[in-house]
Amino acid sequence: MAPQRGVGPPVLVPIGLAAIALAGCGSGPRQDANEPKGDFPVEVISASFPSAQRLATTSNLEIVVRNPGPKKIPNVSVTVKCAGVPQSGFMFKTTYPNVADPERPQFVVNTLPTRTPRNYDHGRLDPLERSSAYLDTYPLGPLAAGGMVTFRWNVTAVKSGPYRVCYQVNAGLAGKAKAVPAQAGGKIGGVFTGEVAQRPPQAHIGPDGKTVVEGTGGP
Repeated sequence: MAPQRGVGPPVLVPIGLAAIALAGCGSGPRQDANEPKGDFPVEVISASFPSAQRLATTSNLEIVVRNPGPKKIPNVSVTVKCAGVPQSGFMFKTTYPNVADPERPQFVVNTLPTRTPRNYDHGRLDPLERSSAYLDTYPLGPLAAGGMVTFRWNVTAVKSGPYRVCYQVNAGLAGKAKAVPAQAGGKIGGVFTGEVAQRPPQAHIGPDGKTVVEGTGGP
């Protein structure tokens, strides 16, 4: 894993009404309703994402967060993109001229963080279910004092070249509850950097005539 360093505050960008409808956010209370104001200590126990990847190969981005404070975190979340850092998430901006939307995926997200097992139908093209109306931010709800939670994304690399994935832990969605490091000098965010090799992994049928075996391949 590449060295991590602190980053600026997260960008919580409300997405369009159509996307909110797809996310199932059209009913129920506002996600920022009754959010308490204050600082909430957060500790990043571990954060990992492979630095060497290949096209058409899946990997997991995993961040384990603990609440070391005495009070419940209202809505712990992770933003996978940070202010002032270009190409810092799962997307990148193409330089190809005259395109309607310059943002393109470098990593396609197959599964989102969840606290309960979720069955995905990978044969369908429907958008992944979102639990937040904020772009690039993935909440997992309240986190009790002393509790831990794991954020895990399964992604597939679809563009070769260097990548830069930035993350930031948040304590709420409305900006009232603010995540702060549990200790002086601690980090509640960081940056993964690495390279996606152009050649996908080699594969062949194993000795049993059925099993697909991936080889190491070359860059």
